[in-house]
Order: sequence, then structure tokens, then C-alpha cells
Amino acid sequence: MLGNFGDMMKLMGQAGQLREKMQHVQEQARKRVVAAESGGGMVKVTATGLGEVLAVEIDADALKDPETLGPLIAAAVNAAVKKGKDAVVEEMRQSLGGLDLPPGMLNF
Repeated sequence: MLGNFGDMMKLMGQAGQLREKMQHVQEQARKRVVAAESGGGMVKVTATGLGEVLAVEIDADALKDPETLGPLIAAAVNAAVKKGKDAVVEEMRQSLGGLDLPPGMLNF
């Protein structure tokens, strides 16, 4: 019976270590800055690894065609958010020794 208790304590310790690693990776994600662009560089977006948009730069030529401006902004934002998320997932995977994360584990 004591063996089962020891196994449970070991598992709880591992869960605590995993939680600490995840917290560290999420803190790193807040600090990570990524950039993406669309329209051949007409729209540039800078964001954090958690998907918070920090800056949007729009080339003056992009303002001449309002119909395409919205899609260009959306594309650049989506690319920056994906780039940040991919970097965070890769960092977490590496910190877990190459294990893949279950979907939704990082809550974003």
C-alpha cells in the first residue's frame, strides 16, 4: 500500500514541475516579440507570443485602396499571432523533452 502512495507522491511532484515549466514558458511568451507582414510589407504587425498586438505599421500606399486594407491588416495580425503561438508551443515542447502538447493545453 505504501508503494502506491509513493507513486502518487512522485506523480504529484511531476505535475508540480510541469506546472512550473508551463508558467515559465508563458512568462517567456509575454516577453517574446514576433513580427509578420502582409501585402509585400505594406502592413506590418508586431505582437507578443501570447498574441497581444503591440504595433501595426501601414505603408502610405496601402491607404490608397481601403477595400484591401482590412484584409491586409487581418492577414498580418493572424500571421503574427500564429508565429508567436508556434514559437511558444515549440518552446514548451522542448522543455518537455520533445513531447507534443495536447490541444488547448496552453489556453490560447
